[in-house]
Amino acid sequence: MSFIYKVLVSDMELLAAALSEVNVTVAVKSGAGIVEPGGPIRAYTPNSVRIRGLSYNRELHEFRVTLEWKERN
Repeated sequence: MSFIYKVLVSDMELLAAALSEVNVTVAVKSGAGIVEPGGPIRAYTPNSVRIRGLSYNRELHEFRVTLEWKERN
C-alpha cells in the first residue's frame, strides 16, 4: 500500500479538514521540509492556519492531508 497527500489550498478545503478533525501536516513551500508532523486545524484566517496552538502563514507553508492509495494487482 502506498500513501499520497492532498494539499489544502482553498478556504473550503481548510474548513472541511477542520470540521472533520483530520490530521494536517505542515510543510514549508520552499521545500525545506516538514514543520509540523500532524494535528487538527483549530482555526484559520485568510493569512494563517492554527494547528496545535501555533499559527502558520498560508503564503509560506502548505497544508497536507494524507490519503491512502491502494495499488491495483
